[in-house]
Amino acid sequence: TYRDKLAQLFFYRKKLSTAFNCHSSTDPIFIALKHTASTFDLPRQYLDDLISGMEDDLYTNRYRTFEDLYRYCYRVASTVGLTCIEIYGYDDPRAKEYAESWGIFMQLTNILRDVAEDAQRNRVYLPLEDLERHGIKPNELSGDLANDKRWHAFVAEFIERIEGYYEKGQKLLPLLSRSARYSPAAMMAFYWSILKKIKKRDGNVFNGTIKLTKAEKMTLAAVVYTKQRFLRL
Repeated sequence: TYRDKLAQLFFYRKKLSTAFNCHSSTDPIFIALKHTASTFDLPRQYLDDLISGMEDDLYTNRYRTFEDLYRYCYRVASTVGLTCIEIYGYDDPRAKEYAESWGIFMQLTNILRDVAEDAQRNRVYLPLEDLERHGIKPNELSGDLANDKRWHAFVAEFIERIEGYYEKGQKLLPLLSRSARYSPAAMMAFYWSILKKIKKRDGNVFNGTIKLTKAEKMTLAAVVYTKQRFLRL
């Protein structure tokens, strides 16, 4: 399975090259990507980095420092936002910085939400350095730390860090045209609501999956659409 996954990523990287050179793929997805890359002058580096992030998951199941984790989050999430804004369009160069933070915010929220599930698969994305500072061993994450003061202290610090990236990511929206804001605004709203649920539960991600109900998603989508398309921002 490992070799199959590695081979698939190699295959996609090779296919990706056809979207940025004189050769053409017969795959409809990569034909469309070639057209999009040409139309919006997409930087190939972002998509190459995205595949590198997927490769990281085949080689790495622990991250020593937050800087190491940030590099992974950038590859698997920020690159998506950075690619999207090239399609959305922007004039202010700060949009790139804010799009990067948007991706970091979403990926860190994902990681926190899925801590127990990942640990059961022998994957620990939380920085080992920070866990050790709070006296938490990686193998404890596959258990139940819901009422553990060490976990409460760690998660409060980690959530504060995520909130910082959320605030920075929010600054991207005014830099986009009104017609392009809905998609990133909706994604930020969904993940912000998940983070608030985790915070409200005092970081308890060990007892049941934290997610939004269909009604919550529909309500949020309507509120975000109204705000971004019709209200003055």
